Amino acid sequence: MPHKGSLLLCIIVTLLVAAIFASPESCTEGPGTCTYDENEKIYFGNYSTWEEAPNSLDEFDHDNSKHICGLPILTVEEWEEGRFWEAENPVIVKNVTAGWRALVHWTKEELVRRYPDVMVGMGESKKLGQTGPDDADDTFRKVSIKDFVLNHMHESNKYVFDRKLNMPESLLEDCQPYPMPTRMYKESKDEVEKKGLPDRLMWKDHLALTIGSDQQGLTFHRHNAAWNVVVFGTKRWILYDAQRIENIDRLKRMTRDIVNPIQLSSPDWIRQLYPMEERQREIRSYGHDCIQRAGDLLYVPRGWAHMVVNIGDTVAVVSERGLDAMEP
Repeated sequence: MPHKGSLLLCIIVTLLVAAIFASPESCTEGPGTCTYDENEKIYFGNYSTWEEAPNSLDEFDHDNSKHICGLPILTVEEWEEGRFWEAENPVIVKNVTAGWRALVHWTKEELVRRYPDVMVGMGESKKLGQTGPDDADDTFRKVSIKDFVLNHMHESNKYVFDRKLNMPESLLEDCQPYPMPTRMYKESKDEVEKKGLPDRLMWKDHLALTIGSDQQGLTFHRHNAAWNVVVFGTKRWILYDAQRIENIDRLKRMTRDIVNPIQLSSPDWIRQLYPMEERQREIRSYGHDCIQRAGDLLYVPRGWAHMVVNIGDTVAVVSERGLDAMEP
């Protein structure tokens, strides 16, 4: 017959092991950041995964041929060794999300289970493009991730892209290791700050989350140098050289319909304006028309005009030089 002390120890060990496996390691920050209930029944409507939702691959996808896209396509090692973020040309970097926990934690079901109460800013794609996301306070509405994904994501023009909000640490940890140069600030913050660079020139470890359904995306806009990484889904980008758009008349002629100067949504710009010979020749000569797939990083240099169209449900993260959280 086993000794009572041994039996008690066995029970304690069993309970500890059960507790460890019942609580995912990333859900330890307390209420409002990360929760997990594997028994909760969540109704996702017609689309239980990102991949099951409608997509416009047939209309907007292409093969990134050189005469259409024309961007260098790099490995992570080439991106880091060449320090391409210091250059003035866009690039695509492959397989950036290798090793990221987001590949597991940010599936549609897991994102809603783990981070239901995390607050995000929801707005209309077209308005965010017109004002720029940082000046769109009046058009943003604060909602939880769970509310957005379950109730608003497939409404017309609803898009999450609030760069002022600070992502909870648990979501940030899902994106490790950060791509360079953002990783430098996380790993060597004191050393980076000792260089005395103004904030606008520093790549801080602040990331912005974007979530949107098919054909959502910001219209033409510009900002500081930035990278965008797609975790799930696909994006189409139209990029236009910063030097060419110093001519404001040319910029307006290329990005808008002069006869009817109303800023179109990104998909309608591709459908209605891009096929015109002058505009297409200009973009393909002095810009890029590229497809960014899951796992890709796309780097946009400072001042380049760009617009984006989601192809299917898409989840991505963004880091911009000089960008820091403005709200908790």
